Amino acid sequence: MFCTDRGRALKTHHEEITRWRWARKRIDVTAAAVGHPADLWLYLHPYAARGGVQLEVRVCGKRAAMLKPLAARGNDWGWYRVPIGRVTGKRLDVQLRADTPAMNAWMLGIDPTSPPRFSTLSFDRGATWQNDSMGAHQGFRGEYMVRLRSASPTVREVTPPAIRYDDPVHPKLRELAAALPPAIRRQRDPWRQIRALRTWVATRWSHDPSGPAYAPWDPATILDWVNRDDHHGQHGKVTMCVHYAVVMVGCAAALGHRARCIVITRDVNSMDGHFITEVFDRKLSKWVLHDPNYDVHYEDGEPLGAVQLAHRALADRRLNQWVVAGRGMPTRPGRVVRSFRSLFATGVSYRQLAVWLRNDLVSDPAAGPPNHGSIAYCETDMCWYNPDPHDIGPMFPYRTANADRLTAPPA
Repeated sequence: MFCTDRGRALKTHHEEITRWRWARKRIDVTAAAVGHPADLWLYLHPYAARGGVQLEVRVCGKRAAMLKPLAARGNDWGWYRVPIGRVTGKRLDVQLRADTPAMNAWMLGIDPTSPPRFSTLSFDRGATWQNDSMGAHQGFRGEYMVRLRSASPTVREVTPPAIRYDDPVHPKLRELAAALPPAIRRQRDPWRQIRALRTWVATRWSHDPSGPAYAPWDPATILDWVNRDDHHGQHGKVTMCVHYAVVMVGCAAALGHRARCIVITRDVNSMDGHFITEVFDRKLSKWVLHDPNYDVHYEDGEPLGAVQLAHRALADRRLNQWVVAGRGMPTRPGRVVRSFRSLFATGVSYRQLAVWLRNDLVSDPAAGPPNHGSIAYCETDMCWYNPDPHDIGPMFPYRTANADRLTAPPA
């Protein structure tokens, strides 16, 4: 994978492609990729009303594809694959164009947190190029979300960085711990403490994905926003499964546990994903999965971890027989209840699994992305797991088929 963006896309601000606005991405590859086939992966959103306008993709001056929108989905953001044949040089020039005069056909994802070293924009059909005034409102500088996956057998997979965790002695963690209910803080049995914390988190609010203001990945802010009607100068919030998991991870860390976020989905381009938590159980010497949105864990003789559940899901085994729910299991809204029954209890959404790499969310606010869960999966802060890594996440840099990498005790 050759990737220069971090996938930190906002929900509402991206690049528009027209006959007057062309986007360009330079991709530099290693010598090992030259002479071998490769695929481009583009993070795109077509306008449904302008489905007849195709997106032209040109590579090194030659047309590589005329893209049509993917099949109708709950969220129109998705990853589009463009096979480009054999790579002939160490530098590729990728250009996107759409034959429409207005911004009404295609959006290209932009990561405004990455320095714009390889992405440029033209307002005059390629006569001149610039790396500022990007996005629909000319307000960004960043990297376009265009990545390349080489099929060369000698291009090595990128080794994922070490998973990072919050330090419980950090003053923000101590402050967070002090704000937790005394009954949870005083609990000396680690398993009972985590179960009590999970129930407490599950009962703080009702899953809400519909507001304009996406809550930052900060436990104290999330717990404040769920009780407010005004957020970041707007009415209506987004506090959904992601935020339950973030609060659970932060609070567990504040109590001295090692905890991390887990991403699951049926398919990267679907909206059948979920965001949950794993906590390391020192007594069992293993990671145990907890779903704080539903106040659930899974047991088969002993509590199960995310990789164990993924293996069962890939073997077409339903997970509902191992569900252990606490009193925080939601009974409404209906869409939340239906999602658990159809996607999570069945195991459908456990087929694709990733461990979130940046779990130092309280001590380092920069670890949290802006809109995860409101758009299709795109962030690079995930290590995807599958026994066959070629079956999963070709548009992401970090993948592993080694279960031990994800189940090992935390450093």
